[in-house]
Amino acid sequence: MLKLNYYFICLISILVLNSCTHEEDVIKGPKKSTNRGGVVLTFDDDYVDEWFNANVKLKQYNWKATFYVTHFDKLSESQIRELTYLQQNGNEIAAHGLNHIHTTKYIKEFGGKEFIDKEITPMLSLMKNKGFDITDFSYPYGDRSVESDQLLFNHFKTLRGTNYGNEAPNFQNCYYQNKPLFFGLGIDNSYEHFSIPYFISLLQYAKDHNKIVVFYAHKTVAKATNKYETEFKTLDEICKFVKNNDMKFYTVSDLKKNK
Repeated sequence: MLKLNYYFICLISILVLNSCTHEEDVIKGPKKSTNRGGVVLTFDDDYVDEWFNANVKLKQYNWKATFYVTHFDKLSESQIRELTYLQQNGNEIAAHGLNHIHTTKYIKEFGGKEFIDKEITPMLSLMKNKGFDITDFSYPYGDRSVESDQLLFNHFKTLRGTNYGNEAPNFQNCYYQNKPLFFGLGIDNSYEHFSIPYFISLLQYAKDHNKIVVFYAHKTVAKATNKYETEFKTLDEICKFVKNNDMKFYTVSDLKKNK
């Protein structure tokens, strides 16, 4: 009889514990992503006047972007003032190399130290002297390697590479994944994968799954006639979707705060 009572008590205890655990799971519910779906719009090179003009056109969406600048030593004072204005109004100014060289080719020929001494250090010094404390870098031509990543992480918090193709949204590699190295998808009209509906499908996937899409562009124009040009129509459609769907515009610096 004592043995039966012992087994009965054990059985009741297990049932009670399982019931409490289940109730606790129901109350807490599944953990949800803390990210808010959105987009990082990035721009490469030195099309400062065009970017400034784009900012005027897209202000209605309360947008913001990250501008990766190259040839900083060749910019006019007027262009530097435009960059300062963009920075003061919530945008980020970042680095794209002093001379827009092929990173891995240069390192292979001249070495990593020469690359940093000639391409990175003087650029950061020039930009700092004009009020830009740079923390982020994008690779010219998307030309990167593990070796170059290791070198550049000594000077930058994040590195952006490039991505191409029109894979299904759930297979795309242009979403930020809380890593210091990430990749953006080009939205210039000259890319083979160019398609505004496709870009919108990536944004829809980001909205549905609390992800952040990274796009990159170059020169902003009313009508694209050359390579490396992004039309205002493309940017307008992207910004409109973000605003109408209560998504968020991020700069690269925002991503680091969003971890």
